[in-house]
Amino acid sequence: MEVKKHIVFTGGGTLGPVTPLLAVAAEWRKRNPQVKLTWIGTPDGPEKILVDAARIPFIAMHAPKFDRTRWWTWIALPFSMARSCIQAFRIISELEPSLIVSAGAYVSVPFSWMAKILGVPTWIHQLDIVPGLANKLMAPFAKRISVTWEENVKDFGTQKTFIVGGMIRSFLRLGDATTARELFGLRKEKPTVLVLGGGTGAKSINEILVVIGPELLRHANVLHVTGRGKMLSALEEIGDGYVAREFVGEGLADMYAVADVVVCRAGMGTISELVALGKPAIILPLAGHQEVNAKALEDRGAAEVLHHVTPQTLLQSILRYVDHPEKRDALSSKIRAVFPTNGDERIVYEAERILTGEGKCV
Repeated sequence: MEVKKHIVFTGGGTLGPVTPLLAVAAEWRKRNPQVKLTWIGTPDGPEKILVDAARIPFIAMHAPKFDRTRWWTWIALPFSMARSCIQAFRIISELEPSLIVSAGAYVSVPFSWMAKILGVPTWIHQLDIVPGLANKLMAPFAKRISVTWEENVKDFGTQKTFIVGGMIRSFLRLGDATTARELFGLRKEKPTVLVLGGGTGAKSINEILVVIGPELLRHANVLHVTGRGKMLSALEEIGDGYVAREFVGEGLADMYAVADVVVCRAGMGTISELVALGKPAIILPLAGHQEVNAKALEDRGAAEVLHHVTPQTLLQSILRYVDHPEKRDALSSKIRAVFPTNGDERIVYEAERILTGEGKCV
């Protein structure tokens, strides 16, 4: 009789490392309906809502984060990490997982280290072109490392690293533009702009849209996801056809389906969605790794990137694509070719082979 596999996913704090793992979890259930899944996340992050919606048992755990801007907190870091490692050791011992999977989050680090001691294999996925500190700390202990971009193979070596591309939650492919128009009261004769601030929203983007929203509404419908706790009353008063929501769940699929242009950050979860759905995008990257992600798209001619954003530059950029369908089509064609988007299938296939002793495991 086959032993039921128990896969533990770890990640949270932001949705960046969460949404790709939810795609992997869904694919695992599709391939093996008997698999047992558990999620280890943060107590206050946005991930619990999505994990609960996916019907995956959730365990919250504190984990220290190396904050370069608050150097005075470093003195407590060893003690915090030791406490987290003890908690992780206890949780792993109780759950007895077959495999622990992470996509780079600080809550994952103690689990990776304690899994090595307990003999539980770990798998990490590198989303961004620039490897994060969490993945650097976990990589030496991982059995396998998957990456989105070919540029990342050199960061971890070829022995246990392979390219899988991106991945998105399967429901995002099932959106319907007609449903979106009916649900949000959008005018069919107008193109639609979708504004996303990332997993936790973007205060600066919201403030810019307050300024340019009325003019933008003259040219297009606008769907704007502000982020929880970041709604501005002025956004709700711009007018008919400007729809602002703090958060959407599966309704995001319909928003994507009706969107002609997407304005967004450069987190890898969002980029993977743009690539998979072929959406023309205007990228407003945050400083750091998002700038590198955005440059990879820019170098491929697959998106327009605004490095210095003002209300006027953003409005001009949006209208350039709203008013010229041929420019949208060119971006759509190029972004679809950036990387494959069946990474979830490739990860599950290879992980199953390793767990059954068929695949390479180093």
